[in-house]
Amino acid sequence: MELDVFKKFLHKYLKDRGFTKVKSKYYLKADKFTCMIHFFRSYYGPTYYFDYYFFLSDFEKPTDINQESVETYTPCVGSRFYFTEKDKYSCDYLDYDEEKLKVLLDKNFVERIIPPFEQGKKYLKEHFGTLYTSFLLDERVVPFLED
Repeated sequence: MELDVFKKFLHKYLKDRGFTKVKSKYYLKADKFTCMIHFFRSYYGPTYYFDYYFFLSDFEKPTDINQESVETYTPCVGSRFYFTEKDKYSCDYLDYDEEKLKVLLDKNFVERIIPPFEQGKKYLKEHFGTLYTSFLLDERVVPFLED
C-alpha cells in the first residue's frame, strides 16, 4: 500500500473507533483514563511503529496530559501494536493492503485497546507487566491503577 493510502486508512480506522486526532496523535477518553495511539515512521525504511498508552487520570482535553518531563509525566501504561504472530512490532506498510492491515489492527484492538474500555482500570492492573508496561517506576504507576 502506498504511504498516502496507508495514512488515510489509519485515520479513518481510528476515527471510526471514536478516536480524535490532535496534532499527530489519536485520543479516546474514558471515565478514569485516556487512551492515546501514536504511529510514527522509522528512519530506516517504509516502516511504522504504533505505540499506545493509557494515561491514568481524568483529563478535560488531551493537551492536559503532561509528557514533558519524567518527573511530572502523567502516569501511564502501554505498549506497541504487533503485526505478526511472532510479535513483530513494526508495520512495513508496502507489505499490506487495507484488508490485511484491518485484520491485524482489529486483533490488536480486541486484545489490547477495547478491554480496558469495557472493564476499566481493573483490566489494566490485571495485565500490568504483561500486555501493559510503563517506563515509570512501578510504585509511581500502581497507585493509579487502583481506582
